[in-house]
Amino acid sequence: MRILLAIACLGVAATSARAQTLQISASPQNAAIFRLKPQDNSLIPIGVGTAQLKLDDKDPNTVIVRLEGYRDVTRSFPKSAKYDDKKFTLFLTRRIVKITALPYDANIMVNGENKGQRNLELDVEEGQTVTVEVRKPGFAPIKHTYRHERGAELPPPTDRFELVDRQVSVSTTPSGGQIMREGTKIGDNIADVVIPQGACVTVTAQKIGWLPAEQNYCNKDGVAAPPIEDRLVMAGRVVFVNGPPGAKIMVNQREAGTGSFPVRINDGTCVTVRVDQAGYVPFTHEYCAQLNAPPPPLEEPVTLKLDESYAASAQSDQANVNISLEVGKTRTEDQAWKLIASIVLSHFDILENSDSQTGYLRTAWQPKVFNNGEVIVRTRVIVKRAGTDPLRYTIQIASERNRKAGISVKDDENFMLWDRILSMYKDVISELQARIQSPTRSGPEPDDRWTARH
Repeated sequence: MRILLAIACLGVAATSARAQTLQISASPQNAAIFRLKPQDNSLIPIGVGTAQLKLDDKDPNTVIVRLEGYRDVTRSFPKSAKYDDKKFTLFLTRRIVKITALPYDANIMVNGENKGQRNLELDVEEGQTVTVEVRKPGFAPIKHTYRHERGAELPPPTDRFELVDRQVSVSTTPSGGQIMREGTKIGDNIADVVIPQGACVTVTAQKIGWLPAEQNYCNKDGVAAPPIEDRLVMAGRVVFVNGPPGAKIMVNQREAGTGSFPVRINDGTCVTVRVDQAGYVPFTHEYCAQLNAPPPPLEEPVTLKLDESYAASAQSDQANVNISLEVGKTRTEDQAWKLIASIVLSHFDILENSDSQTGYLRTAWQPKVFNNGEVIVRTRVIVKRAGTDPLRYTIQIASERNRKAGISVKDDENFMLWDRILSMYKDVISELQARIQSPTRSGPEPDDRWTARH
């Protein structure tokens, strides 16, 4: 009986001994399994992926599962506990990313929360997504997103953030301008401009009605670093002058375009715009980009009025040109001079200068007003003796029209040559040519106003 009892006790002891060994598995399977030695906290490797853990009464039986890129998993198995299942799997669920940031004073943001500067150990739980952004004023931020999901690429064990691209916060004055980077729009009123390391970029602020403002930023060795913030000031103005098709647009008396043209006005200056088309009254206006001056419009739609002077005139190749008059051989110089003066006076009221000795005659300007004073055409005749053998004269019909309305007819700078002659003077030269070459007649010349007046 005692023998049977002893055998039974030995069997129980054997079963109890077997129950004190546990099978430990790790996930991922390439994780190393260690047993923590409590005496000196040293780690004793007991397997990779799987291990047998023999429980000890004098030991907390602590197991550590370790794999690079993961946070350690630690679990203790007290021998006093009852273990119905002898198999245990320890899962590594926290991925570790060791973050290094340069420059050293850059801020590390985790899901929008500032975690400070320099270095950081980031835990990414399984099934979790974490966004890390490194920022420093004056530099383009760097952002990385880590996902710890099954089937997805795992976050790296280490990650280095080095801020090398510069960034300028650019705004515009006046507000509401578009900000362009190398011709591509990047924002309205304010935008962050990134300047890659070793490069330069050109930034332009533009707004309808304003001259663009431009600035160049460089991120190169030996070149001053770009500012953290900058403001592009658009000071000059632009007026889009929209005239009739074919109309000539003059800016400060220089031809600038035809039909429609954006007129630029530099800051602190004024420009005079003239829209001119044959047969119409010119449009003239001054635009200024100056303090206390009315701001120019964004657009100037121009409608030209018909010019009444065109209906009262004809285009002529004789306008403002010296035409030669050869005197008929039967006429003396005195007869020729009296005839010329008489014909001129039949069309013009006042002789401004007349000298038979030198053979020079000039009438006063005779103005003609059209379009309620907006258009003034002035005409005069100038006669000069050109030779005596044979006796010749030159006659010129000077025909000019005003540049601007409301200015005196005597203001020579306000008048320009006109390639047309008013109909009332178009026959002066042909009459002179016909009569000066015809033979002399007995008695006074018809309409000899010169003889009558002198």
